[in-house]
Amino acid sequence: MRGDGLGRRLGFPTANLKIPPSARPPRGVWKVQVKGTTLGKRVGACNVGVRPTVGGVRLVVEVHIPAFRGDLYGRTLTLSFLSKMRAERRFATLGALKAQIRKDVASLTRKSARATMSA
Repeated sequence: MRGDGLGRRLGFPTANLKIPPSARPPRGVWKVQVKGTTLGKRVGACNVGVRPTVGGVRLVVEVHIPAFRGDLYGRTLTLSFLSKMRAERRFATLGALKAQIRKDVASLTRKSARATMSA
């Protein structure tokens, strides 16, 4: 579903998802496996929360898929929540939030590369 484009403006586009409350994990940033017909199977970072840095109040579920370039609007994605990366928190500035997302994504891809190499 359409979001407000904040992830894209920060340099980390996200797919905004509608997930039933019964399937939603606790708030936080999660390492996920994302499956979809147009992207195959990939690792992503998923935020479940209200986005306190930008004054959010509505719970959103949004996933960033590193290195994916394409359109996922109207597509069905399947998420598997693998592990919690960190708690949701408020950052003092958008710059600080962007720096943390950069660290989250770098950590995510390093962990994925290690897992692939050891398999």
